[in-house]
Amino acid sequence: MNTTTPGLIGRRIGTGIAGFAAATAVAVFAAPQAHATVDSITVSGADHTINTTYTLRAKLSGAGIGLLVYWSDNGDQITGPKVPWPVGESSVSWTPKTPGQHLITASQGGSTKTVVVQVTDPSDPGDPGDPGDSGNPGGGTGSAGTGSAGKLLGGLFGR
Repeated sequence: MNTTTPGLIGRRIGTGIAGFAAATAVAVFAAPQAHATVDSITVSGADHTINTTYTLRAKLSGAGIGLLVYWSDNGDQITGPKVPWPVGESSVSWTPKTPGQHLITASQGGSTKTVVVQVTDPSDPGDPGDPGDSGNPGGGTGSAGTGSAGKLLGGLFGR
């Protein structure tokens, strides 16, 4: 009676499983990045002000729908990578700290979508060129006037 046969078979099976696992790992790392699509981004609220929290929500699709989602504000990371949940959606809380234009970006796999959000400081009635100023929502007077663009153009043309 040969008692080494079961041990030999067990080692061969173990070696076979280890080889299969290694081959599978190589195939996964060598596979092209799964296709993912960020379809849209929405921001809760209508008038966005500093120090107020809003919800950013991205709708996702594609074969890579479960890949991590990365959120940024003007290129700065808002949070760490987020697992999409519920499936096909990612949302994070966002509290802008500075007034002005904010480029909110959601990225998943090779897909990126960006939305522009204008943020105001309610305590600063400020510059008539501010997009949130009700006295001049256009951000200038249309010529080299008193708005931010007008000041820049006036400085260039000596006005």
